[in-house]
Amino acid sequence: MRFRVAVGNDHYRVEVKEPGMIVVNGRPYHVDLNKDSLLVNNRSYEISSLEEENGLPTLISVNQELYRLEIEEAEKLAVRRKIERLEEKEEGTIISPMSGQIISVEASEGERVNKDEVILILEAMKMESEVFSPKEGRIKEIRVAKGDMVNTGDVLAIIE
Repeated sequence: MRFRVAVGNDHYRVEVKEPGMIVVNGRPYHVDLNKDSLLVNNRSYEISSLEEENGLPTLISVNQELYRLEIEEAEKLAVRRKIERLEEKEEGTIISPMSGQIISVEASEGERVNKDEVILILEAMKMESEVFSPKEGRIKEIRVAKGDMVNTGDVLAIIE
């Protein structure tokens, strides 16, 4: 299981490999966690969880020093970042809803389009999906061509 952990302004990528082994920012550690102690690479720490949220610690004491943690599972973090990118998009920006291949571009730069008009067709997992204009306007830019591979969140076109 992978996590992103923030302690103050410091951020760490943590992966639990197997019982007794974690990797922090690419560096492996042997750990043994008991009720109130943590052994990391044969070094002992007195530890206690003071606050929790959704089963994960948010405030811990390590050798009587307090640390506020923000822990997020890597998969949830990736989904949240994609949602944030979509929410932050400029009105008129057409974002790829999924990874796939452009099989047809139905409009061209400079052309006027209506809201919900098909701009291009994307194929993903052998299914064709039409991508529509989010508003009425003129196509300022088309950033893809037939045959291009795109990822979720890529900008496909801009309508002004």
